[in-house]
Amino acid sequence: MTSPGLAQAVEAFQRGDLDQARSLAEQGLAASPSPPLEHLLGLIHCRQGDPARGVEHLRAAAEAEPGNAGFQVMLIRALVDCGHAEEVLAMPEPPSLSTPAGLALWQARAEAADSAGKSDLAADAWFKVAEARPGDWRALGHLGNALGNLNRWPEAAEALAEAARLNPGDPAVRAGAVSALLRAGLLHNALARYEEAEQAFRLAYSLDPANRAAIHHLGAALERTNRLGELAKLLDEAMAIGLAGDEFAFLFALRAWREGRVEEARELLSKADRDDDPVAWNALMVRIADRLGDFATAFEAAEAMNRAVIERAVPSEMREEWKRRAIAYRQEQHDLARMITPEWAARVPLLDEPSTGRIAFLVGFPRSGTTLLDTFLLGHPDITVLEEEQLVGKAAQGLKIKDLASATKSWVMGARARYLESLERLVDPGFHGVVVDKFPLDMAAAPLIEAMFPGAPIIFAQRHPCDVVLSGFMQSFGMVNFGDVRDAADYYDAMMKIWTASREAMKLNVHTVVYEDLVRSPETVLRPVVEFLGLEWADSVLDHQKTASKRGTIVTPSYDQVTEPVTTKPAGRWKRYRKQLEPVLPILLPWAEKLGY
Repeated sequence: MTSPGLAQAVEAFQRGDLDQARSLAEQGLAASPSPPLEHLLGLIHCRQGDPARGVEHLRAAAEAEPGNAGFQVMLIRALVDCGHAEEVLAMPEPPSLSTPAGLALWQARAEAADSAGKSDLAADAWFKVAEARPGDWRALGHLGNALGNLNRWPEAAEALAEAARLNPGDPAVRAGAVSALLRAGLLHNALARYEEAEQAFRLAYSLDPANRAAIHHLGAALERTNRLGELAKLLDEAMAIGLAGDEFAFLFALRAWREGRVEEARELLSKADRDDDPVAWNALMVRIADRLGDFATAFEAAEAMNRAVIERAVPSEMREEWKRRAIAYRQEQHDLARMITPEWAARVPLLDEPSTGRIAFLVGFPRSGTTLLDTFLLGHPDITVLEEEQLVGKAAQGLKIKDLASATKSWVMGARARYLESLERLVDPGFHGVVVDKFPLDMAAAPLIEAMFPGAPIIFAQRHPCDVVLSGFMQSFGMVNFGDVRDAADYYDAMMKIWTASREAMKLNVHTVVYEDLVRSPETVLRPVVEFLGLEWADSVLDHQKTASKRGTIVTPSYDQVTEPVTTKPAGRWKRYRKQLEPVLPILLPWAEKLGY
């Protein structure tokens, strides 16, 4: 039954006569309690700018009719307007999304979570709304914003890009999607997920082809994934719509470098603002100056690049502590090398021969040619390579190598089981050849490899120590021990001491591949490697360029080199930097002598 005065009050409210509507509603309430009139009076107070009084009436209506979703929704929105969003979030979650009423309550809860700054709750609620209401671009937009607040940029970008697709005419939605996609792409880049980064930047560019940041990041991603033809097309498209050439001088320099126009690349790079991305700018200058024989400039650029890497990754107040930790870590490695003796090795529990002979390991100090070698090996139909998966470290579950001699045989069995479980997830079950686990710095985990898989084949990639350290220092690794050439040399010294001690103490099953021999005569070096792995020779091993073109994105710094013809030019490169390497030669040259150089 309609309360007295309700119809008249509603009519006044709908025509905008709020004073008349309020008077009629108050008179009706004085005559008889009425949840609809309480609700209407609450709306009137909110409309007149007094949400606090509005909440009183809206709450009375909602409590009188708890099953009325409309009353609940308006109470929630009034509470949010009054700054009481936390009270809304303390209410029980709506029971269902299957009805319009339930969906409206979930949306109101999502709005309250947004207002309270509770992005995790907001993301959960907006996800439910978007899932229950396909095609709702507003819900997707809110979901994307909430995920962005949580720094979950890949998911945020997906939601916002879909919102932009559903509502292409809204510039704000499109701008939000582009911004999220760029952030997602940069996050993928930082995690070395280059294919995902390229896809995010490509989608951002498709939404806004005039967006300069999208062009820049997409161009860099195309070069990083060796899509040079697409990079050229992108730059042509940018010029066609009138974007200034100098704005993309870095991309033009990158293109010229990859196409072998080195002098032109240097001239173009000089027009680019190095402060836009000092890591990338200096990394390219390293390569250009080195190729042009300007070794002093190349080394200075490497120093600037590494400083920029540290400045980007480490807050200024943490840098001294960061350096101390790096020194302490390298000291631990030196200590471990001294610990690994035949007596220590005799206490390491070894399992029986591995149940499968299909696992081999590829180790070596970074920049020793492991990527070139694994690309050759991938050309064999019975070889697959796991690149940088760190399966040995995951199997160890935090146990340090120095404590391995105190481990039990059952622990080692558990470690092998964890390793094999991870391996199964990464290798096609139909593949019955040899799996090469390539993680270069597992050279320091050789004792654990031997404990889990006694006698397993280990390929050791060797290169002149001075070339290895120089090359590592001149790459933008972003690794703690490569920021300074002295640190890199000390790290090499520690890792090689661990490797040689492990090899001698545990009689490892090792085949050494010397980088300088590999680039000089690939077949001569590779035939014994294939035999070492227990396989028949296949001529396809030698076509590394074809293999590289089919293997997808290469995550190591050698991504651009393994797609080119093999050359002996990098061998002996260190001699051109002898002056700059002078402080570390007392560490490195004795190793060169031990290794036969």
